[in-house]
Amino acid sequence: MWRRLGVVMSVLAVAAACARSSADPVSAAPGAVEISAGRTLFLNCQGSGSPTVFIIPGLGSYAEVWNYVVPPDDPTWSSPYDEIEQASLAPSSEATQPVVARTTRVCAYDRPDTRPDGEQQSTPVPQPHLMQQDVDDVVALITAAGLSGPFVFVAHSYGGLLLNLLARQRPDLVSGLVFVEPTSEFLPWIGSAAQNAAFYLSGREGRAPGEGVWFEDAFAAVDSAPPMPRVPVAVLSGDRFPPPDQLTPDNYTQAQIHRANDLLAAELGVVNVVVGGSGHNMMLYQPMVVANAIIGIVEQVRGSGG
Repeated sequence: MWRRLGVVMSVLAVAAACARSSADPVSAAPGAVEISAGRTLFLNCQGSGSPTVFIIPGLGSYAEVWNYVVPPDDPTWSSPYDEIEQASLAPSSEATQPVVARTTRVCAYDRPDTRPDGEQQSTPVPQPHLMQQDVDDVVALITAAGLSGPFVFVAHSYGGLLLNLLARQRPDLVSGLVFVEPTSEFLPWIGSAAQNAAFYLSGREGRAPGEGVWFEDAFAAVDSAPPMPRVPVAVLSGDRFPPPDQLTPDNYTQAQIHRANDLLAAELGVVNVVVGGSGHNMMLYQPMVVANAIIGIVEQVRGSGG
């Protein structure tokens, strides 16, 4: 379903940052925010304005990813497949987060056990963990950092399932939603028993350096939660899939993933948009498309007075 950036992401150097204070969240440098006694989460906010955009990365991914791109001259562009592990990523002012920051304030964070190196890492926790812990952490981080909502939430991959539950449990925090190649709540409905079992196992085994999640519990939590709030929404899917030699019969197919995202979009009253020239990590392949989708939702929220 989603693919770990692995070795590629391990070379991303996260800029050294001072520990941030919740007293002045707008001007504070990226760094650690204490969300409870002995626990911190890394937070990077850029830009100014409202509504604030809050980015929720995918499993094993982290904030810095939203400041990088696949350069236009990278050889992987010539492949018809999603081969992000072979790409040479580069920091860019045209990456998704800095582009959105020209329009409004945008924050991204690291869950525990995601960023492999650098200063101000989020405090590790036992893995695998329940998705409810991630939902509670987002709420605690928003509060501890002094961020003002409601927010336009942006979520990638596993972050999409996390956001699904967060939005249902805390609709008061939500003014808009952008799902980027999300893990759809409908995947278990579409997948076979073998595919679902393999997916659940991959979640428990996690993504280096260690983040893992109990997907069985995560899907059940969403299924039993209240309805999603009715707010401006965008759902984006990639058109590139991993090469056949990287897949097994127990992997979900691209058609299944697109169908699950179609159902998610329909539930929210929109159409799933398939973005050309984009793999699972769409923010790296097509950062301007993702940024423009986010800005479009921000403008809708502003137009409605949110």
